[in-house]
Amino acid sequence: MTQNRILVAGATGQVGAQVVRILLDKGHFVRALVRKPDQKILGLEGAGGTLEYAVGSLEDRASLVAALEEIDTVVSSANGVIPAGKTMSVTSMAAGGYENFISAAEEAGVRHWVQSSVPTWDKESTVPELAGKRLIEERLERSSIAATIVRNPAFMDVWMVMAGAKQATAHHPHATTKRPYGFMKMWQGMVGNLVAKRGILLAPGGKSHGAPLVATIDVAHMMAGVVGKQASFNRTLEAGGPEWLTWSDVAKLLSRKAGRKIRVVSMPGWFARSGQLFVQPFSPPAANILALVNLVTSHQPHWENPSVIEEFDLPRQTTLAEYLDQNWSDAQ
Repeated sequence: MTQNRILVAGATGQVGAQVVRILLDKGHFVRALVRKPDQKILGLEGAGGTLEYAVGSLEDRASLVAALEEIDTVVSSANGVIPAGKTMSVTSMAAGGYENFISAAEEAGVRHWVQSSVPTWDKESTVPELAGKRLIEERLERSSIAATIVRNPAFMDVWMVMAGAKQATAHHPHATTKRPYGFMKMWQGMVGNLVAKRGILLAPGGKSHGAPLVATIDVAHMMAGVVGKQASFNRTLEAGGPEWLTWSDVAKLLSRKAGRKIRVVSMPGWFARSGQLFVQPFSPPAANILALVNLVTSHQPHWENPSVIEEFDLPRQTTLAEYLDQNWSDAQ
């Protein structure tokens, strides 16, 4: 394999950190974009390839220009949904930050861009993150750079914890649900032990609702696995999960891990919508999360196992049962 020179944005996020590890193991040169000089990616022991760091942010175009020097491929999962610290808003990141990033990459002669995104939904304009992802997609469509859009559904790593199963927190050191973000900490304080302690699973939309949950490691394999492959250029890949599960199915799997019967309690849309309106003035990221929960209560995306797994010779995807076996901890 020809070694690519790759800039990874969102490198200290859960998906981005795993992308870095996979690319290094493939022998690539990876430059990780981080916001602070002392930031490092954990969990890279024994990795191959070559890793270096570039300090920068999407609001600082000069830092992006420097980070893109001699880079031929960009892989980006940078977002502001669940921030680890002070960062751009979801809206400004999509409209302004990515404009800085993409235009700087065009000037730098970047050949390939791999971008994480989300599926299309009815009424997606009500959720800033979904609307923002579409703006990024549209900008890449106008770009001279060959782009690959990887649209993934909900992460099982995140939704299990949000639904009341803190014991299912991913062991990865950069797990999204471990971030020191106020709303995430508050939410886990309220609902984190509902599954293990009270036998309750919070389910947006009710027990018959479902989704093709996907593990972050599998999305990382998709993003890293298409780097430099011309068959992926100028394509949108609908990256579904390995199985479609209802919340009742999820409750049965959690029952086996928790050692008790788990009942599904519906989280109604009006509750999420009310919370969204309440927190919007002082916490737009929290409002964005609740807007997404509200949308999920009335919409059920449904994919089959994506053909991209076979097409790009990617590892078999992780089922929810396997994820729980690998990450469940009664000590949480």
